[in-house]
Amino acid sequence: MMRGSRKRGSLWWPFFLGCLMLVIGASCGRKAPPVPPRFSGLTVPAGLVARQTGERITISWSAPPFSERSWVTGYRIYLSTLEAGEEACVGCPIRFEKIGETASDVRHFDFSASSGHLYTLEVRSEADSGYVSEPSRRVVVDLRGETSAE
Repeated sequence: MMRGSRKRGSLWWPFFLGCLMLVIGASCGRKAPPVPPRFSGLTVPAGLVARQTGERITISWSAPPFSERSWVTGYRIYLSTLEAGEEACVGCPIRFEKIGETASDVRHFDFSASSGHLYTLEVRSEADSGYVSEPSRRVVVDLRGETSAE
């Protein structure tokens, strides 16, 4: 009987090692950048508009609904820039970088811009514990042309 039990036990060991290697192999690889947690209770910032004055761009947006104003602790502003001569990839996702934050009672943001660039901006509401809303409607500012909304 001992020979049979040893034989069965020895079959599980290679099986266990194979499964372990499969799990380790599947877990290796490049990770995606971190994403802030979503909070479905926050309304997306609305009424986003952009104005260009010389070498400065100012964006502004409307206040959240009265029932949510106490939840909003601030706003995050995100920007995507295309250099002069660089074309946007149709259908490709746009990569945004956070360029600033404002307090909950401040609903405008300005930054320095360079002529010959295309700027795409969006705003997100922020609540306690780092929760953020979905992005606002995007505003595109083409310093080679006119301002438009997407």
